[in-house]
Amino acid sequence: MQQKFNIPIQTFCVVSTIGDFTPVRFRYEESDHSIITVKINEILSHSDTDFAGVHELHFTCSAMVDDEFKIFELKYNVPHHKWSFVQLLN
Repeated sequence: MQQKFNIPIQTFCVVSTIGDFTPVRFRYEESDHSIITVKINEILSHSDTDFAGVHELHFTCSAMVDDEFKIFELKYNVPHHKWSFVQLLN
């Protein structure tokens, strides 16, 4: 079951000496204004896309959320320097 969100997030990531991004955790605001923090367990896949001149980095990640294993997609828009929680994949 896929749930699409595409909501802006605050992301803590590690950047290697050659400039590669690795997201470690992120947080977002729920509709009731509570802040949810998610610690990423594993990066399952990573890809670069260039659609209509917009360079983006896509990360498929896993994490434990509310005692459940979740797989989700994060996106980093390179020219705008913005992270998004794109979708929940399970």
